[in-house]
Amino acid sequence: MKKQILTIAIAISSLQFFAQDIKVRESNESFSNGGHNALSVTLCVTAENMVEKEWKSNMPDFGYDKSNEKSNEYFLDNVVVKDLGNNTMDVYSKVTEQKSEKTVTLTAAFDLGGAYLSSSEHKDKFEYMKKMMHQFAIKITKEDLDDQIKAAGKVLSNIQDKQAGLEKDNKGLADDITNYNQKIKKANEQIEQNKKDIETKKGEVAAQQKVVDGIKSKKESVK
Repeated sequence: MKKQILTIAIAISSLQFFAQDIKVRESNESFSNGGHNALSVTLCVTAENMVEKEWKSNMPDFGYDKSNEKSNEYFLDNVVVKDLGNNTMDVYSKVTEQKSEKTVTLTAAFDLGGAYLSSSEHKDKFEYMKKMMHQFAIKITKEDLDDQIKAAGKVLSNIQDKQAGLEKDNKGLADDITNYNQKIKKANEQIEQNKKDIETKKGEVAAQQKVVDGIKSKKESVK
């Protein structure tokens, strides 16, 4: 029960963060090949590997020559985003977890070939990639919430089952009390009837005793 209460409390407190808008930020970030202009988005999800997995599975939607994964970085070479034309770009991305805040941040830098994507120099492409990352973050956040809803639903179902069990027990106990009260009432009525019957039997006993005594007297008188 204490574990269930703790789970519910955590779920309620986490909802306060989800009320906030998901925002994609532009900043200079460090990668294996140096610091670059990049886009970052923070998601309030429960697992870092979930974001990594979904981001990697999302990237094949764009054409690319090869990929390379290092300890904390995922690299895609010669990515082609058809909506932006046939020019290629290299994509550096990483996922970091902020355990104390229960958040995960996805950061991506897009090398357009001599310059990294920025709002000041590549407005249209920047807005496209920003929107793409925003939609990705919304999708993953909702999927994570679906998982949380499913888990919370199981806890709710378990609590409801226990509540139903307690209600059933209470009904059984109440029925027992009703039956016991009926038995007590019937027993009290039987006791009162027995008292009357006992008095009647006392009179019958006295009368019969006289009969017995009379017969004994007759017997004694025979000589």
